[in-house]
Amino acid sequence: MAADVRRPVDRWLVLFALALVAVGMVWIYSASAIKASQNHAAATAFLTRQMLGGAIGIAFMLALSQVDLATLQDHPRPLMVAYFVLVGLLLTVLFLGPKINGAHRWIRLGPMSLQPSEFCKPLSVLIAASWMIRNREAWANHRDALPKLLGLAGVLLIPLALILREPDFGTTFLIVFVALMVVFLGGAPKWIFAVALPILGALGAAFVLFSPYRLARLTSWLNPEADPLGKGHQALQSLVAVGNGGFMGVGLGGGKQKLFFLPEAHTDFIYAVIAEEAGLIGTVAILTLYVAILWRGYRIARRVGDGFLKLCAMGFMLLLVVQALMNMSVVLSLAPNKGIPLPFISFGPNSLITSLICLGLLLSISKDVSTQS
Repeated sequence: MAADVRRPVDRWLVLFALALVAVGMVWIYSASAIKASQNHAAATAFLTRQMLGGAIGIAFMLALSQVDLATLQDHPRPLMVAYFVLVGLLLTVLFLGPKINGAHRWIRLGPMSLQPSEFCKPLSVLIAASWMIRNREAWANHRDALPKLLGLAGVLLIPLALILREPDFGTTFLIVFVALMVVFLGGAPKWIFAVALPILGALGAAFVLFSPYRLARLTSWLNPEADPLGKGHQALQSLVAVGNGGFMGVGLGGGKQKLFFLPEAHTDFIYAVIAEEAGLIGTVAILTLYVAILWRGYRIARRVGDGFLKLCAMGFMLLLVVQALMNMSVVLSLAPNKGIPLPFISFGPNSLITSLICLGLLLSISKDVSTQS
């Protein structure tokens, strides 16, 4: 069959992702209605903003699903333009953006806010995948591999340093992890990781140990009972919500922890609200949907013939699934709080738009003829 033939998008992937979006809309209203009313706004205020973000995200998803990403490999100029625009936006955030909850992460745009760090996620995958394919001849030669990988690290270091300065350690960790996976899958020599991983681990430990608020998060995670009304409050209340839900849950809208006991109930800890109201059945159903996205993403990556598209598919899939696992781990106190939203579900128009952008790019790759056997 001709190489330029394109097939329909992966409809199962669309179904699984939009099911998560629908779940998010329902529980954003459930978790935020009281908070919105307390702020003298309509009970649907947060839901309305999320629906607007969803409409924008779906428009991006539909548009990007029609793009032939393979052309970026021969014509990387759009990536370069997007990179410099992103760096400019990150600088604007740091110097002109409002300080909210101790961080500079947003640019006000009327009723909406722009969070540039979110858009660094898919862009970093595209840059890393393009770099690995363009320099693939260097990976067989140890002498040539190191300078090429240091070049990629230098390109990604600038936006990552700005995101870390906001500060946003969780997003930085996610991007570094996924970029490393793209580099690994792209054929980089394995000895690189034997050197890089200890260095990155030491740097991560230094950022935590020499940052009072990050160290406080770590210690409160290790022993939340030591400060149940302070640093350990969020973790303990999250576990209470999960415990209250049991197997069947207390019913939609019936949760108590969202009534100002659990901070950020509609954002980072919405999975705890779902656990309380839908029980183990609801949380396992959501986890199953993410596993299904993992399956479809891996299937696309395995079947696509183009090396660049293969790396991109793995990267976009990992962005969604690893972020989901990070959020769930925090809710279940398996990891310290990183301020990472649950993809497609947590309140946050920027996060939802970015997740749908990743979905649209995955759908575009799924249309490649060689994804079908």
